[in-house]
This record gives sequence, structure tokens and C-alpha cells, in this order.
Amino acid sequence: MKRGIARIAGAVALVLMAACGAGNGGNGPADPNAEIDPAQPIVYQNSWAASSLDPHKTRLGADGLFLAMIYDRLVHRDTAGDPIPGLAESWEVDDAGTAVTFHLREGVTFHDGATFDAEAVKLNIARAMEPDSGTAPLLETVESVEVIDPQTVVFHLEIPDGSLILTLSDLPGMMVSPQAFGEDLATKPVGAGRYTLAESDAGARYLLEAYPAYWDPESVGADTFEWQVVADPQTRLNAISSGDANLIQVSTTIVAPARARNDLVVSAQNTLNSHTLNFNRTKSEFDKLEVRQAVLYAMNREEIIAGALDNEAAVASQPFPKGYFAHNAELENLYPHDPQKAKDLLASVGLADGFSFEVLVLNVAQMVREAEIIKAQLAEAGIDMTITPVALADLSAAFNRGEGDAAMNAWAGRGDPSLLLKQYFDAEAPGNPSKSSPDGFDEALTAANSVYETGERGTLLQEVSRILMEDAVYAPIAFFHQGGIASNTVVGYEPYLVGDEFRGVGVAK
Repeated sequence: MKRGIARIAGAVALVLMAACGAGNGGNGPADPNAEIDPAQPIVYQNSWAASSLDPHKTRLGADGLFLAMIYDRLVHRDTAGDPIPGLAESWEVDDAGTAVTFHLREGVTFHDGATFDAEAVKLNIARAMEPDSGTAPLLETVESVEVIDPQTVVFHLEIPDGSLILTLSDLPGMMVSPQAFGEDLATKPVGAGRYTLAESDAGARYLLEAYPAYWDPESVGADTFEWQVVADPQTRLNAISSGDANLIQVSTTIVAPARARNDLVVSAQNTLNSHTLNFNRTKSEFDKLEVRQAVLYAMNREEIIAGALDNEAAVASQPFPKGYFAHNAELENLYPHDPQKAKDLLASVGLADGFSFEVLVLNVAQMVREAEIIKAQLAEAGIDMTITPVALADLSAAFNRGEGDAAMNAWAGRGDPSLLLKQYFDAEAPGNPSKSSPDGFDEALTAANSVYETGERGTLLQEVSRILMEDAVYAPIAFFHQGGIASNTVVGYEPYLVGDEFRGVGVAK
């Protein structure tokens, strides 16, 4: 019997979008049926591009948003986060759940002219599983990859893995030209995606040119796509207002002024992206459960969202938001705002006079403001939090090598829930400086990934979240609205639940 992968209901995205009150500027978007002029460039500004241009060796999951422009993936995602065909036209799972067969597109080539086929897939997965590959932990269930014929490849798994399909829509599924394996892919990428890298000023500007042999030409709306890194939201808004950009990343602080303009279109929704306070459980007093719980009780998330996020966010109580299949409704009120409860917990472990810790904070005004509000809230419970702003490019690396006692950062949603859970909570993950996981975490995640049906898997993933939150391994703050602000000449842009893809986005004639 062949089994397809159950789709996450498209209603998820509708629920999340409705929750954020997304709206447009006065003129509305360009006619979606308007003819696109591919000679007109898209100039896009985002707070981030990539720490490395090598999809298998990077350590940051957030790099996938930019890298998907250059590297095509075996599996794509639709706006609701469901798996759809990419370089693989279709797939099926055997009855045992341990063999997944992918049927590949014919006639696909890499940017250097090499042929994309089953052998290329086998070589890429082997590379993605090398010990120095950041993607290796995400493919740990893969036992071998078998080439059946040039267009058919089988993934043989040690155990059933319901996360595999969406995992291959993320960094592990990005295909690199095997001819370029020996090259410096971190700066000179060679993929099979919609665009090639023509110019780059690392960390600041990337000029992408359309790949003329891309298999899906309708998904390429502009001959050039310029990706500019601009951390400050107001600077991005100024750029699109003046015509220096025609598409920018949304930030909660610029949604209202953008909506007030009649030449801009705001497309924003709640996504899987969240702001978090992550503890290094080997430092300060964070080895104590009661201390971590005290921090969660001392925080007032509604106040944080109102004071720093202009109410353009939803309260986060766990790794996944309301409306998403992995959300656990029973955790929503696990840690209500209760400063006295926080004090009592501290006193129970000999910290009646409180304690102090240092938090590394993403050095953007919005995040620093959040940290200042949290600092004041924690002070009510006798906790002294020292704020150390750190540049975006340095924050994750600094925290992961043991600097600071905690970190406030923005976590990017991943293609499959298990990818985020592994990235931050697996004991061996580079993104987990504590180098430990709560009791039962590994077993619960393995159980969740052992099934392919979305509903059953969602219930099991909710159990993983329960284990994490009862152990207070981190403090979720808010799921912030994401998407884009576009000039009303831009056609085809729509926000994605998991990382925008800009497929078919262009400028109207």
C-alpha cells in the first residue's frame, strides 16, 4: 500500500492570519493578473541574509530563507506550510514507514551545467550527513540512499520518520552541484534554484540573477533580485517610501505607519517565528528548575507585546502558536503572570534575596525595548537582569560558545516542527549551549516522528512541548507578525507560514 504524507490543513494559515489583523494600505496591491515586467528588479530589504552560503555546513536555520533563492529543494512548501512537489515531483512511503521513494523531475540542471538526478541526490544527502554538517542531526534516521534509476531514489530509514518530507523542504533538502563540492560554497554557491549569485557584499548586499534554465520559469518574476540587509525597521520603511526598495520585511513597529500610506501594501500574519528568552542551564542559577520557572512567572507577556511590539504579536506559551497542528492548548496558562509565585519559588531554593544574570540581546531597538520591559518585570521578583546588546551576526555564536547566561533572540520557524525542537533542545545540537535535554524529550520526539499522519503526529508533538515547558527550559515571549510591505506596483507577493519564498513576485508593467 502506498501512503502519501498527510497535509497540514490550509486553515492553519487562515487562522494565524486572521489572528494578526493583517491589512493593506489605501490603494491595495497591484492587480494580481497584471502583466509583470521581468526587467524591473525586486529590491528587497530584510534584517538578515545568511551566515554562510553553504546549506549543509551552516549552523543557523534562519539562513534557509535566503539560500532557498539559490538552492532548490527536493520538497517545497505552500503558504500554509504543507509539503508540495519541488525537485521531487512525487513521493510515497512503504507500509513499514522505513522506505520513502522520491520521483525526480527530468531535465533539471545545476547552475554549472551539471545534471540533477538521483545520483546527485545521493551525493548531496551523504554530504549533508557528514560529521561537520549542521544538517547531519536532522537526517539521523536516514540509513542509506538508494539510486533506482536516474529519476528515482529511495531513502531507507532506520525507523519511521514522519518529519522527513518537510525536513527535505529545509536546509537538508537543498541540492548543491556535486561538481562544486570541493569549492568554497560558503561564499560561492552553486545550486539549481531560481537565482544565481552575481555579486555580494557579505552581510550587506546580494545581487541575484535569474537562472534562465530553471524548471519553473513562472516562479521567477524578476530578472534581478537585490537582497539588502538592513537591520533597522525604520530605515527599511524610509527606503520603500522613497523608492529605494520595493519590498521590505515587516517589523511590528512599522506596520501602522505603512498601513497609513496609500502607496504601500502590508501583508503580515502570525507565523512560527518567535521572540524568546533562552537559558544556558549550566550558568548563573539556571540549573535549578524553580529558578527557571520563577522567571516565567515574573514575566507579563501582554505588557511586553503592548510596550515593545505595538500589539502586532501573539502571546507565546510554548514553541508553536495557536492554530498550528503542534500547539498544545493545555499549556496556554501554565505560567500566568504571578510575581509572588516567582518570589516563593526563589525562596524555596535559598534565593529569597533574588539572583542576577546577564542576557545577550539582539541589538535592535525593538528587542532592547523588550529586554528593558522584562528587566523591570523581573526586578519585581528580586531578579537582577543585566542587558548586553550583541550584533545580529554575533549573537547566536556568542551564546552557543558560552557567553552570557541567557539570550534574547528571534527564532525562525522551520519546515517541520521537529527541526526547531532539535535545533534548540537536542543535547548535541550546536544551538543548545546547555548540552542537555529534559527527561523524556528524546523519547517523546522519536515517538512523534514515528508516525506520518498529521493529526496523530500533532498530538505527539504536543507532548514534546509539554515536557519542555514543564521543565521551563526556556521562556517563550511572543509570536511576532511577519510578512512584507510592498510597493503597490509589486505583483504576486504573499506571506508564508514558514519563510517567504517570493515565487512569482515581480513588478507590474
